[in-house]
Amino acid sequence: MTQNSTQNTASLSEIFSSRQGEGPHIGKRMTFVRFGHCALRCQWCDSPKSLEHVPFFRLETFPGSESFKEYPNPISSSALNEMLQNFDDEFISVTGGEPLEQASFLSSWLPTVKEKTILLETSGVLTKKLAQVLDHVHIVSMDFKLPSSTGMKAYWAEHKSFLQLAHEKQKEVYVKLVVTENTSDRDIADAIHIVTDINKRIPFIVQPVSATDTLNISITPERLNSIERICKAYLPNVHTIPQMHKVWGVL
Repeated sequence: MTQNSTQNTASLSEIFSSRQGEGPHIGKRMTFVRFGHCALRCQWCDSPKSLEHVPFFRLETFPGSESFKEYPNPISSSALNEMLQNFDDEFISVTGGEPLEQASFLSSWLPTVKEKTILLETSGVLTKKLAQVLDHVHIVSMDFKLPSSTGMKAYWAEHKSFLQLAHEKQKEVYVKLVVTENTSDRDIADAIHIVTDINKRIPFIVQPVSATDTLNISITPERLNSIERICKAYLPNVHTIPQMHKVWGVL
């Protein structure tokens, strides 16, 4: 059996309950459904185990326990819903990896998820995939992949069409930028320009980079303050928020 997803099955990395550690919904307890695989390779990725399809995913045995049991990939929507019955959080964070790489599964599974608020965490580059699932999503957490931060190519056109679609569909949407000491003023300006072209009031989250197990990377307070000043000169809804789950010591 293939580990890749289909319309009826998904390739997962893990399922667990924790507090949201990023963005404007910080502190809210959520059930995180982490999908496997991501085509991007951000140098500061903090979930490297979700970059590839894997034969097994891990399920938290009791919500919040950080104790896990492994199950084989892929998983059907009915089996996933059965597992989620053990989690009573109001929010489900659909995250990754890049969950929109499995949009066919999401488009069939999400309509079956009842009485939950769905938060989609995404790299913000797969607009056509977003269109397949957006009717079943309540909140879109969209990254801006700044080339001077990620070490990859720019995705400005993809980011603009993605944000435009989420905004046109009147979804709650916010953008998040991971910034490092090497983040350029030009990249910040390009991100600001996209947001002001669509709606300058879209929440704009500046997230200082966190070191990973394999990369010792940081940003000085002076550079972070400089970036924040640039953003606030053009946007009214700028927030600087680190990855708080790492501060709290939770998943």
